[in-house]
Amino acid sequence: MPKNSIEVVQAFIAAINAADPARIRACMTEDHTFTDALGVSFSGAAKMQLGWQHFLHAYPDYQITMNKIFAEGNHVALFGEASGGWRLDDEVLPERWTVSAAWLAQVENSQIKHWTVFCDTTWVHPPAKHPPKPVAREQ
Repeated sequence: MPKNSIEVVQAFIAAINAADPARIRACMTEDHTFTDALGVSFSGAAKMQLGWQHFLHAYPDYQITMNKIFAEGNHVALFGEASGGWRLDDEVLPERWTVSAAWLAQVENSQIKHWTVFCDTTWVHPPAKHPPKPVAREQ
C-alpha cells in the first residue's frame, strides 16, 4: 500500500499505464473528480472508471511519462508527457501522438480525490489522412 502522496500518484499512473480501469478505480476515492484539459469536471469513481475504459479504448497504448514530480502536503504536481495512438472505426492507426502535459493530484486517505490534466488537446483528433469510413445508407 502506498505510504505518501507521491507513491499514491505513482500507483495511479501505473494503473493508467497498465490500461486497467479496475485498478484505476481502486486508486480513486468514491467522490473522485476528474478535470480535463478544457476545464470540464466529472465526478464519481464509477463514472470515471467507465470514462477511463472509453478513453483507453479510443487512445490505445496511452502512457503518462513523468519527468518531474513535486509534492506539498496532499497535493502532487507532475510534469511530463502523455502519448498514445488512435482507434478509428475499431482499427488502431499506426501513427502515434505525444504531448507535453502537467497534472495536479489531490490525495485523500491514500487515494486520488481530484485529478486535473493540463495540455494542448489538438492530439485528440486522428490524422486527416484517415477520414471516417462512410456509413452505408439504406435505400
